Amino acid sequence: YNFFSFFFFLLQLEPLDAAKTDLVAAYAINSLFWMYMNVCGINPKEHAVRQELGRIQSYMQRVKEIEDKKKAPKLDKDSTKRFVKSALWQAAKKRRDDVPLESEPSTSTERRREKQGGKKHKKNNY
Repeated sequence: YNFFSFFFFLLQLEPLDAAKTDLVAAYAINSLFWMYMNVCGINPKEHAVRQELGRIQSYMQRVKEIEDKKKAPKLDKDSTKRFVKSALWQAAKKRRDDVPLESEPSTSTERRREKQGGKKHKKNNY
């Protein structure tokens, strides 16, 4: 492998995967430099490499957030509208069916009176 084969490999990756690969490489190089400074007796906490590692970590966090957004479920707005419209229509129809019409008698007594022509039944007093 050489630089050109690695470069060709990066060109074939999706942009998000290429960014992740670049971030891992940058973090590894800076971590190795951090260790080299430790071995040489230099305090890396006071060096700019610490800020660089923090910057790379913040970019890694941004990539992770982008991945999470990509994995999040998507809402199909058209099907949602159809679902809500159908549910509202069914609820309205049910309410209409539940409410008796004024022309329809609601009790058996009223139905009987209607059959008799609207007259009240006379009681026989013996």
